[in-house]
Amino acid sequence: YRSLILQLTVYQAVQCLSSNAFSKGKSKRVEKVAIIGGGIAGLSLAHALRSSEKDLQISIFDSRESLDFTAGSGVQLNGGLSTLARMDRKVHEAVLDSGVQIANLRGKNKSWFQQSPTDSLWNYSIEKLIRDKGGDVEDQLILDNQVQWFAIMRGALQQVLADTLPPDEKLKVEFDKKLIGINSNGEGGGCCEFDDGTIDSDFDLIVGCDGVKSAVKEYIEKGKISADASKREGNAAAIYSGIRIAYAVKDASKSEERKASYDIQQTFADGAYIFSGSFGNGPNIAPCDCVFIISLDDRYNGPLGKRKGVTTLEEATAENADWTRDEKTSEEMSRAQMLAQLEKANIGDENIAQTISNGNRFFNLGVYFHNPFSLSGWTKEVPASTGALTVLCGDAAHAMPPFLGQGANQAIQDAYCLAGKIRSYNAQIDSDDEPQDLKSMLKDYEKARWSVTTSITAKAAILGYLETGGRDGFYAKFRDVFFKVLVLLGVPVKVLLDAATPRLE
Repeated sequence: YRSLILQLTVYQAVQCLSSNAFSKGKSKRVEKVAIIGGGIAGLSLAHALRSSEKDLQISIFDSRESLDFTAGSGVQLNGGLSTLARMDRKVHEAVLDSGVQIANLRGKNKSWFQQSPTDSLWNYSIEKLIRDKGGDVEDQLILDNQVQWFAIMRGALQQVLADTLPPDEKLKVEFDKKLIGINSNGEGGGCCEFDDGTIDSDFDLIVGCDGVKSAVKEYIEKGKISADASKREGNAAAIYSGIRIAYAVKDASKSEERKASYDIQQTFADGAYIFSGSFGNGPNIAPCDCVFIISLDDRYNGPLGKRKGVTTLEEATAENADWTRDEKTSEEMSRAQMLAQLEKANIGDENIAQTISNGNRFFNLGVYFHNPFSLSGWTKEVPASTGALTVLCGDAAHAMPPFLGQGANQAIQDAYCLAGKIRSYNAQIDSDDEPQDLKSMLKDYEKARWSVTTSITAKAAILGYLETGGRDGFYAKFRDVFFKVLVLLGVPVKVLLDAATPRLE
């Protein structure tokens, strides 16, 4: 605990000093922005910038050959959804059409006495929780009398964000662009170098939205970019939590009807935590059903390192931090492995078993996060430039465990806040007022978002280890009792709503 306080104190002191340690040259408007990464954070930032700064030249560079709308799992949207409404009502409505409303959150644990397979822990109506809380929570999470709590497949969300980008000659999207260097072009602007030999230059701002293995984060941390993304250095190297997620996605049949709302279910078993629910996959069609089985990696002692007998990191983690499809094992093998995990959990839920048995896609990945305490922060000036800057957004800034469902939500909020700082800075330039330096404004963005996302990261990490019940259910009974006590005290509701409510100031 004392170590954590010391890290926090040093971090804040360094960030305060660094916000005043930059060049004081003549200020100019931000006119050309590079967004590295075309995922949820990058596409959200493009929307936020375009809605507030129509004349900006925006370039999105993505390392993939194209956007894969079938990749990834389902995400819950709440504070991020509310933020999209502030950003662009048309985009917000398109996301609502593609997602599904979540009405209830149900939690249960494996029964201790075998009179029934499971015992209820909680059964929350989301709307009631929000209205009972009232105040800012209700104002932010209920818009036009509609609760802002939806579920959507990650690919479907990216497709909506991509399809709703306005056709604009000042906004371009390029694929197969792997960033390998950032420098100055000798004329003041920032340059992006790519592995295909091309260079794009004259950027006033380069924004890293390139996820947990961010090249831009490594540049800010170390002043260089490693050729191998799996070998990032410094705090750009993601920490493996020792928690693994196996999940199955079952696409809806054409005959299935779309319901008005759906529920999310959490089941706590011995040595595993099972999360299941329905996630929207496009307008006017029934959603996908997803099952996630979360457990501890038998070969790792949490983030402390590999257990005896494991020789390499790659062997232990089979790293898949980008939530892409697992091609290392066959569909039949993945299905069999998940069914074996479910049988071991012994919770007697036929619906979950059917979803796995009838699954169309299977994924397996390790949970990664970033150490939020970095003396380098989220911003760096490009050397030899006249004020060109790099800055981070989304998972590149604060990759977090998914156990509070906040990764996508916080990325969207980052995008909104960052675009707001750029808009405010340009407005000061246009009004001939003495502007606050851009780097200082980006540091203000970082300070505001860092405290929120660090709190969520810490809580999500603790939840992840607690929810599994330990290796082979070592502390499952303690977990069940602990959760029951917390429910009586109202703690889960507070943590849930605190994380879901957007913090945009």
